[in-house]
This record gives sequence, structure tokens and C-alpha cells, in this order.
Amino acid sequence: MNHPTHASPVRDLRYLLLAAISLVSAAAGADSVRVRFREVDTLFANPGQGWMSQQRSPRSEPRFPCSVVYIRFGWADVEPEEGHYNWKLIDDTIAAWKSRGAAVAMRVMTCSAHSAGYYTSPKWLFDAGCKGFEYLVGGDDPTSGGKRIPRIEPDYADPIYLEKHGAFLNALGARYNGHPSVEFLYIGSYGVWGEWHTKHPAPVAVRKQIVDLYLRAFPTTPLVFMSDDAEVLNYALAHGTGFRRDGVGSPWHEQNWIGSKKYAGVAGMADTWQRAPVVFEWFGDYAYLQSRQWSFDAAVEFMLRNHVTLINDNFGRVPPEAMPQLEKLARLAGARFVLRELTHDKTVKPGSSLNLRMIWANVGVGKLHHPYVLRIALVDAQGQTSFAADTKTDARDWLPGEHIVAESVQLPATLAAGNYTVAIALVVPDGRLRPFRLAIDTPETDGRYEISRITID
Repeated sequence: MNHPTHASPVRDLRYLLLAAISLVSAAAGADSVRVRFREVDTLFANPGQGWMSQQRSPRSEPRFPCSVVYIRFGWADVEPEEGHYNWKLIDDTIAAWKSRGAAVAMRVMTCSAHSAGYYTSPKWLFDAGCKGFEYLVGGDDPTSGGKRIPRIEPDYADPIYLEKHGAFLNALGARYNGHPSVEFLYIGSYGVWGEWHTKHPAPVAVRKQIVDLYLRAFPTTPLVFMSDDAEVLNYALAHGTGFRRDGVGSPWHEQNWIGSKKYAGVAGMADTWQRAPVVFEWFGDYAYLQSRQWSFDAAVEFMLRNHVTLINDNFGRVPPEAMPQLEKLARLAGARFVLRELTHDKTVKPGSSLNLRMIWANVGVGKLHHPYVLRIALVDAQGQTSFAADTKTDARDWLPGEHIVAESVQLPATLAAGNYTVAIALVVPDGRLRPFRLAIDTPETDGRYEISRITID
């Protein structure tokens, strides 16, 4: 093995670790190398999955590493005057989290039980003639809203509402559709908090029309529908959205779910996680669940069983004895990849093919929804990349379980003879997202893992 003449201590350690891995690995044959890898429990903030913070700015460290930050806002806050927009509210959150590598998910509210005053939809909407319904919610139960004061909800079937709100969503889409720092948009705009439950329901045709407003305004950015409206959920899922389930922790909410009478008419709901995000929110914080004698463990298992992608952090203080379960939930949400085994030839000639046989496992409960591919690289003794190629392997195909992956990459005829480190990374080819972290105990730099040694001769 040829080592660099002036190797750094860190580089020396990496070579020792690689050598140790090779020593404990079983030989696949006289001319080949087989390396096995150990799975670790480290928590990662991999893009588009896991724990979801609600902090508009990172004033303190999130409970767990997070890659998505969720904000919701009233329509009146962003369009206080018709045609005049306060994008700063959204842009400031995007900017605050960009250095942390976190994207933003957002929801528009047209009425909110937490609003400071009468209006969540702008006053000018009602001045223009839109009809509305006054409502009174809130009080002592923290899950019912804030201060118990009169508020107004728009009549969603009023043509003025549909026209004016449609124009707002078009403006929102013109600015944020396809934005690299926007993870997804909830289809809000209907019901209290935009959660699609209201005492003043509009006809199904109108509710589908609201979904259509989002589909037109955001043709690129992923959309997530609020699952309280089972009648319209079927329509939204048929158009490619994911879904969000609120109220996790409540036995009633967990029982009235996939397979129940309420959702019997929703086609393909159980398989939605295989093509779009699945988001869950707690009914209340940990203390609230305990006060109602609802099972925390059952809530965690409900989310895992339903292939959760993201968990909204509205859970408050958690005692030390409950943290292992919460960490397990954060760790397994979405996809979690482990390279279990690698086999390749010990020696390869320049200009020939480097053939790799790998056993991968997705030990998470969900699916990756970003276009990550497998990149293979050869690193010389000085730590320089001598060769790199993206393979055809698309990590979105790796559902939970093990996957045998065979890849062959053509080496350049000009590749110098010598000893090289084989490195891999899961990357989005255009570089807009950071590399995907792997749950293996292996030397890694900026998402690239040094996994074996090979001789070019």
C-alpha cells in the first residue's frame, strides 16, 4: 500500500480504519475484496425528512437535527393591501435557516383561532363584499386556540373569495414555486388554521376548486393536503399530493384512519408514502397527552407504522425516560440508508470497467423523495479525486428493506497506475442539496465515504 509522503494524522487514521474494515471482512475470492460495514444510530438532518422545527429563526438548537422548518401565516399578514405583498415574512425565515441547510414548508391560513384580532383574511376582502361567518373559539384547552374572542372566517364559496384568494396564490406561486429553499407547500386556505375543518363547510366542488388553485400556482413545488377532509383528500392524492395528519396521540384520530369508514373512499391512501411526503403533527404536547392518559408509545408506533416522512415539533418538554422513543421516531422517519456490504476486484486496469456489487438497506420507514444518485470516485494517495462518475442508481427506488445493487463504471484509459481509495456519495447531480448522510461507521468528508482500497495496474 502506497501512503502519501506527508500524510496528515486525520488521513492516517482513515487509512487505518479502512485497513481495519478490510481485515475483519471475509475475502470474496483471491482476486476480489469484500467489505462489510457497521450500522450506527447517529441522528442526521437529511434533506426533506425527519424532525421539522417551528422556529422562524434558529434562536436555539432544534430538539433534533432538522432539514425542514414549518411556518404558517395569515393571508392578511402577507397581503395587507390588495396587490401589495409582504414577502419579507417568508424571505426572512428562508434566509435565517439557509446557513443551517434547512428548507421551509409553509401554509396559508384564512382564519385562525390564534389570531390577535378579528381578521386572518385581510379586511379589504370583506370590504370588497366577500361574505363571512363570525366564530368564537379558544379558551382554557390549549388545543382549542388562543384568546377566546370573535373572529371572522370567509365564505369559501363566495366568488369574491375564490377570485381574490386565487390571485394571491398566483402571486405566491410566481415567487416561490420551484424555489430551492421551499420544501413543500401545504394546501391550506380552508378551515380553521388552514386545516380543512370548519363549522361552515363549502360544497365539495368548491373545495376541489381551492385544491385546483394550488395545483395551478405550484406546478413544481410539492404539495401536501390536510387529511381532515376525507371527501377532497381522494381528489388531492389523485393529483399527486402528499398528506398531513394532525391529532396524533388521540386514540380517536388514530382509529379513524386508513381502512376506517371515513377514509374508505380514498383510493391509494395507504401507498401515498411511496410517491409523496407524509407529515404528522401531535394532538398536543407531551404533558397534554399524559393529562388525557393517551399513550405516547402508541402515538410513536402509529407514525412509524404509517411511513412518516416528517414530524412537526409541537411536542413541548419531554422527560428523559421518553427521549429514546422520540429519538427512534426522528431517526427512522423517512429513508435511512446503510451500505451493508461491498464487493469488487482487487486490481483493475486503466480503461476497463470497475464492477461493484453492493448490498444496501433502507432501515427507515419511508422513502426518499429527492433525486439522489450514487456517485463513485477514486481518490489518490494525496487525497485528490482522480476519477468520479454518477451511476444510474436512483436512491428513490430504495423502499424499506435490503437492495442488491450492481454498478459498472468505465475507467479512463489515462488513469495513472497506483493504489486508490474507493469513495461513494449519494448526491443530487445539480448540487442544489447537500449529500445524503449514511448510517455507517466509516470515514466521511462532506458526505463522501471512503469505503475500500483498489489497485489500478
